Amino acid sequence: MNNLACHHQQVSWPAAQQALRDIRTRVFMDEQHVSAQDEWDGLDETAVHFLTHLDDGQAIATARVLVETDTQGRPLYHIGRVAVLKAYRGQGVGRTLMVYVMNWCLHQSPDARLYLHAQTARVAFYQHLGFVPQGTEFMDAGIPHITMWYGRVHQEPLP
Repeated sequence: MNNLACHHQQVSWPAAQQALRDIRTRVFMDEQHVSAQDEWDGLDETAVHFLTHLDDGQAIATARVLVETDTQGRPLYHIGRVAVLKAYRGQGVGRTLMVYVMNWCLHQSPDARLYLHAQTARVAFYQHLGFVPQGTEFMDAGIPHITMWYGRVHQEPLP
């Protein structure tokens, strides 16, 4: 795996919407055949977004975080919509983006709990980052997924 020189940053939905939509459309809708209804779930306006650029400014990857609270009122960060353009996969972009996003979450709240719904084909990628699968496989947008928690198995039901 190479480590491509790229820059990650938190962005606002209004300012970066075009780049975020372009990457997610290409990865999820064009490649994985996710429907527009499933992809554009109405949560982007309130989510925290991250964008990865090359030195020349080209946007190549994205992720979003939904800030939630658990049943005890503690912060819960749901990482999702992690997408890297095909030409840049296998070069460390997804890994460094995820580390950036995870660090952002933990900076917001050091004892924050992080989770995601991983496509089952990507479980090993997230395990290398410290996520642990929990529960059973489920279908989302026609693709098998499993819930994964950062660092430990979570015993409480999701809010």
